[in-house]
Amino acid sequence: MIAALVAGCGGSDETTAPAPQLAAEVIQSNLDLSRGTIRVQVTNEGEIPVRIEDLILAAPPFPKKTSQDDAVIQPGRRINFRVAYGEPTCSGQTPAMGPASADVVADGRDAHVTVDDSSDVLRRLLALSCGRQRLADVVAISLGQTWTPAPGGQAVVGSVELHRVGAGPAVTLEQVAGSVAYTLQPMDGADPIATLGPDQDLLSVPVRAVALRCDPHARAEGKKNYVFPLWFSLDDGPQIHVEVKGDFGVQSAMDTLCEP
Repeated sequence: MIAALVAGCGGSDETTAPAPQLAAEVIQSNLDLSRGTIRVQVTNEGEIPVRIEDLILAAPPFPKKTSQDDAVIQPGRRINFRVAYGEPTCSGQTPAMGPASADVVADGRDAHVTVDDSSDVLRRLLALSCGRQRLADVVAISLGQTWTPAPGGQAVVGSVELHRVGAGPAVTLEQVAGSVAYTLQPMDGADPIATLGPDQDLLSVPVRAVALRCDPHARAEGKKNYVFPLWFSLDDGPQIHVEVKGDFGVQSAMDTLCEP
């Protein structure tokens, strides 16, 4: 979308200079997601270079956030401005995204740019963030403290612990997965894996951890190897992805799987 200049009190050089021809869209990589960031990709559709000295993204119900990047965009080129999107304000069961826009300082002048989200990056982040908030209002999730070797030594057996912290719907553990080095598996083939009922306070779900890779490259991932993705649902609603990290005791138990 073409940038619109914001009126100011500059001289005739500012008022007669051509407005910057800018378009913007939201993109996100897996690395961005792990860092809690998105990128506003700004394209210079004009015929002269444009320097972007400041960019503030407004994407309600996410809070306004400022990019720390500063760049000159050549004609026909595009540059990404990284923004930490923060936690949205979640209201109702299905919060809605408002239109996204960016206020920028382009060549020393204020401009307003509509930000395209046709890939639904922000809508997906809103659903993910608000789902996690709803889940956290109802249940605390952790890995159990006791992990013991399974017969044969190919796995260690422990649990996923669900502790109800607020009144609310049933909480269902739908899926478990793993890291580069280790994966979690349910102890039986139940589908879904287990459900904490509305009147239950505690649920211990038996799982086993199995080593996937014990090579030096995999082990070099360090603490990331003990972060496990889990998927839950509330009252048969859409699945909510969260991550749970094992503490030192869990890490030590899992590391025995890679010992000779």
